[in-house]
Formats: sequence, C-alpha cells, structure tokens
Amino acid sequence: MGIEILYFVGAIILFVVLIWAVTRSRLKSPKARAIREEAAREEYKNPEQFEQDKDKLAAKAEQAEKDARK
Repeated sequence: MGIEILYFVGAIILFVVLIWAVTRSRLKSPKARAIREEAAREEYKNPEQFEQDKDKLAAKAEQAEKDARK
C-alpha cells in the first residue's frame, strides 16, 4: 500500500512540472520569440557573423521580454 502512494505523488509532481513548463513557454512575448528565431536563422546562414552578433541579439531578446512584462 505504501509504494502505490509514492507512485501517485510522483505522478502528481510530474504533472505539475509539465504544466509549469508549458505555461512558462507560453508567457514569452511574440517579439522576443521572433528575435530568437531570427538569431537561429542567422546562426545557420552565417555562423561567423553570428558569433559577432549573438550578444546583440540576446540583449534585444531580453529587452523585449522586459518590455512585455511591463
């Protein structure tokens, strides 16, 4: 009887973590998501240039997230 309770508690914890992960990913702003997609395309298209610009793109995405939270 005791081990079944642990399975039940583990399933509930897993369910809560999954819900948290899904809701967290949906809270991202569309502008920040677009900037991140642009960064991914740039990385595959021109890796050398991406290395130079990645800090700038990361800063743009973080600023978009901050603006969305206000």
